[in-house]
Amino acid sequence: MSLTTQIYPIIIELEVARKAYLIISEKIKVLIDPGAEYHVELLINELNQYTSIETIDFLILQSSDILNITSINTLVKKGFKGKIIVNQIGAPYLNHMFKGEIVTIEDLNFELPLVDKDKLQFIPTPFLPFPDCFATYHLESKACFTGHLFSQVSVSTNKKVNLIMSINQFHESILPSVEFVRQNIKKLKKYDIDKLYPRLGEPLLTKKNEIINAVIKYDFYNTNQVISKINDKNVSYNYESICNHMLKVLEKYYHREEILSVFTNSEIKIDMIPHLEIDQTTLNGYKLWNTFFDLIYQNKGFEWLVILEPVVKKYVKTYNILMPTIYKTKMLEQRKKIENLSTVKESLEKEVSKLESKIDETSEKLLRCPITGLYNQRFMIQHLFNNIDLPLKENETRAIITVYIDNLISINRKYGSEKGDETLRNLAYLIERSKSEDTIAFKQNGPGIFIYKHQVAKEQLKTFIIKLRQAINDSDLFIEPITVSMSIVKFRELNEKYEKNEKVNQWIELSLMRLEKAKQRGVDQIVDDTNDDQQKTDGLILLVDEDETYQNLMMKIFDRIQYKVLIAKDIYEALALLEKHQIDVIISEINLSKLDGFQFKQKINELIEFKNIPFVITSHHKNLDVITRCNLLDVDLILRKPIVPEELIGYVRRVRKQRVIL
Repeated sequence: MSLTTQIYPIIIELEVARKAYLIISEKIKVLIDPGAEYHVELLINELNQYTSIETIDFLILQSSDILNITSINTLVKKGFKGKIIVNQIGAPYLNHMFKGEIVTIEDLNFELPLVDKDKLQFIPTPFLPFPDCFATYHLESKACFTGHLFSQVSVSTNKKVNLIMSINQFHESILPSVEFVRQNIKKLKKYDIDKLYPRLGEPLLTKKNEIINAVIKYDFYNTNQVISKINDKNVSYNYESICNHMLKVLEKYYHREEILSVFTNSEIKIDMIPHLEIDQTTLNGYKLWNTFFDLIYQNKGFEWLVILEPVVKKYVKTYNILMPTIYKTKMLEQRKKIENLSTVKESLEKEVSKLESKIDETSEKLLRCPITGLYNQRFMIQHLFNNIDLPLKENETRAIITVYIDNLISINRKYGSEKGDETLRNLAYLIERSKSEDTIAFKQNGPGIFIYKHQVAKEQLKTFIIKLRQAINDSDLFIEPITVSMSIVKFRELNEKYEKNEKVNQWIELSLMRLEKAKQRGVDQIVDDTNDDQQKTDGLILLVDEDETYQNLMMKIFDRIQYKVLIAKDIYEALALLEKHQIDVIISEINLSKLDGFQFKQKINELIEFKNIPFVITSHHKNLDVITRCNLLDVDLILRKPIVPEELIGYVRRVRKQRVIL
């Protein structure tokens, strides 16, 4: 314990050893979990041994339950004038009963400075047992105030075995299941903790981790909505309740009538009032689970399965439920059909080959990025088109966050493309781990990642960005530390008069333009509607040519269609510009003083991050030899100088249109 900061347990209920905790540093006094209104008298008496309620700067409520918030107004009457710190989820409840200043742990970026480098750090521990629960870690003393976690129902013995049993009994009496305990203890293990201060019972030393490990091993399930029956050998699951959860998820994306139509004339009858839920069914158990998803696939295809996949995986991971068969067998069924076709006639072999190719393309290329496993940009475009005009609440929006690894090209060059791919995979993993159920991550056609938030409040969006950046900064998954540039575009920024496909185009184009601005400002930058300079630029052209007259001509031509032109006099300058900017089209003269335009294109073809950028060759000589070499190098367009501006503008406009709607 430091000389400048002291921790004092304040007993507020003797029968269960309920405690508040007082932290006093040189500049700040903090009181954690003051209890209910009937605890106030004892709290004030104990508190007066060390300080008075008038001197408390911060009151930390690690959960907003009745036994923790009903004392607030009485404490105010007794002289409390400080600020209250709560989880963002709990803030609305307090706004109705407390007129003083309330700050959230999200507003504080999850930490409160005390003195010098000492601070309190806030660790969300949801559903222990309330959604807004969090723990508080004191850096200097290595102490963690855990709330209900590690609380004990009995303090009559000091024997370790009985202590562990007491903790487990308390957890089982009040928490949903051991899975919530395990997930939150994993978070705490990232901190260097010497002592645990629970809400009830005695503080615990954690030097050897024996108590923590014993608590993790103890199995219990209290989630009656999911767990129907449990004994020593097996667990029975309430699949009807789980399917009802899936219906609620679908309601966020689709109209009720459309969801209801999926189950019309089936063995699953859906009631619409007050919420979509299963009213009657002759199915139960795993048969209901499989039939539910089979009907969804038969009527709505892959897209609806994709929407539900994160929630399904969460249940699979948390409760060890088997994945619905449709997620595993659909491709195998299609392959079997192809094998049957091949036995009918020799003349069907070509058709079989086409079907096999189509299945592979659908399952691997059209749906997912092979590097990250994320759904790709083509799939995202279709998803946005289907969902962009669904109704939103007044305080909510939809948003696309585009993320780009600033030093990805450097990593590729230092360690090779395999490590670069691994870096992208690790970023995708962190995003998947950080996102909520109404969020889907997609791989951009380029090196970036799109994160689509379907329904989000402004503050929740800000919180997500903070958490994601913190997760990236704290992660040790990467071969070297990375920074990311981000752009944010909200649905309400789009032109209301546009048709759906135009809105999708505008959304993605604006996201990429803002990302380009973020990259130009440096590393670890974010550009959104609050700091976008609003200078209209529809794209970037890289021109590689030594002729200054021609350079000026190109800049004037593209200024007409609001494209910016970057100039390079040789391919080395061009490669440097490619690393710094997201180029839409490359235009290169053949005759350059160092390496020529053909060698430049060959170099581009060897770089996976650049080879798909449209490439235009210009020359005063357009003959058979030039055309042949360009075709071998996959050059997209060959233009003879002097060029016709309308021809080049028309090509760039077609590229612009095709780069989004694929």
